[in-house]
Amino acid sequence: MNAQINKQLIDNWTRVKSSMLDGSRDLSENDERILTWKITNNKLCEYKHPIFEDMQTCMDIKIEGQSIKASALAFYEIEKLTSDSLVVISRINGETSGDKIKKIWFVRTSTFRNEYLSKIKSDSTITASRYFTPTLKKNIFPDIFDRYPNDFHIIGNIIIYPKKHIVNIQHENTNQSKKSLESIEFLKSTLEKNYHLWNLEGFENFDQVSIPFNIENETKYIDSFQGATMSFIFFKSELKSQNKIPVKIENKFLSNETFFKGIKAVDDKKLDKAIELFNKAFELNNTNTDALYNIVSISLSKNDVTTACTALKKLKDFEQTEGTKIFNEKCLKN
Repeated sequence: MNAQINKQLIDNWTRVKSSMLDGSRDLSENDERILTWKITNNKLCEYKHPIFEDMQTCMDIKIEGQSIKASALAFYEIEKLTSDSLVVISRINGETSGDKIKKIWFVRTSTFRNEYLSKIKSDSTITASRYFTPTLKKNIFPDIFDRYPNDFHIIGNIIIYPKKHIVNIQHENTNQSKKSLESIEFLKSTLEKNYHLWNLEGFENFDQVSIPFNIENETKYIDSFQGATMSFIFFKSELKSQNKIPVKIENKFLSNETFFKGIKAVDDKKLDKAIELFNKAFELNNTNTDALYNIVSISLSKNDVTTACTALKKLKDFEQTEGTKIFNEKCLKN
């Protein structure tokens, strides 16, 4: 049985969905991020970007029974494994809360490729998708910022001609792109110079492959500190989540520090101060749902239903199963 599982597992798998075990929304999930697993007999590599192959982390694993063991304390429980799908539960020793245990659904990556190829039939010119795209062995885009550190915004398509071994770009003629002509030209020359870094397996027989992109470099000032951020977004139109409140992590360290100050305030019987601190912890990191649950617990102990329901509404909006259940019980009739 174990040998059969090994044989079925060894492949590339692409995530299509994740949630917490109790059905709550997975707040660590970034809707613009792909997750692909490459599993071999003794290694699992996670690829977290559709284009850049070097954005990966690998771990040694051991496949035993229905488990993919990553360490002595953590493993993936295989809940389902078929010819084209894989469902795993991320288990950590000692963790039993359903809203802290992640469940991930995967589809065999080759299934996406075969479905895509069946749709385009005999087309020689195609537009790549995040599930079927050429990839770069190395992220070469930071070179643009090193050369042109000023703000710029480029929207367009990377155009690859596999049979001619040529790469080019098309860009929108916006005011922003006109201001960024030097950056655009440098991007074009960088892509041309690094054509050899493209992995075009599966695309060799197409005349033209287009990859939509949106690159933005922005200088930000926080007090007297100047910093710059560069974002590379591909296939954005496919990744828009509907009616989801976005994850916002302003300062995770400060959020945790504030959270523990709230715990101390509870121990000191300073409940109003604790609520204030837990609210601040959530503002700094809105994935910190424990802060909201603590507000609910304190408020209900004080018979302050209004404050409790404000926190419960946030938990409901973030699709947290237990919070939604309590909201329905305590707040809908008030």
